[in-house]
Amino acid sequence: MNIYMIDPNKCTGCHLCEMACSYKHHKVFSGELSNIKIESKEDIAFNVPIKCMQCEKAYCIKSCVAGALLKNEETGAVEVDRNKCIGCKACVISCPFGCIDIITKDKQQQITLCNLCDGDPECVKVCAEHAISYVNESKVNNKKRENILYRMIVENK
Repeated sequence: MNIYMIDPNKCTGCHLCEMACSYKHHKVFSGELSNIKIESKEDIAFNVPIKCMQCEKAYCIKSCVAGALLKNEETGAVEVDRNKCIGCKACVISCPFGCIDIITKDKQQQITLCNLCDGDPECVKVCAEHAISYVNESKVNNKKRENILYRMIVENK
């Protein structure tokens, strides 16, 4: 299974990921409609993409009294069944990362969160600095080991 990775040290704050997301899902370029948000700390030039973490023990799913949220077994993404959602916003409150938003679409409020673009995230495709990636879980651990080994070699020189 693939997992979504973020390297905040590479993010330049260009917001292309937000634009790609909003265009993919709503056919407009709007940071407000994007399922990924760039949080910036301008005084220290730090930017970090924030999006649904697709938690293994997803509090949003557990809090949904209508059973409108479910995990897609193929992609691992939390998805919304709009026919079941009653708009109670329990999922918004329960998300520890603040990654479920409420948007107005067709004059109705609805929740929105990252669905990983059905396993092919648009935000990853447009990130020129590779601050966002969608990689196989086994490659994540390999990369961590490589980074640790590299630091050990550099520090011991």
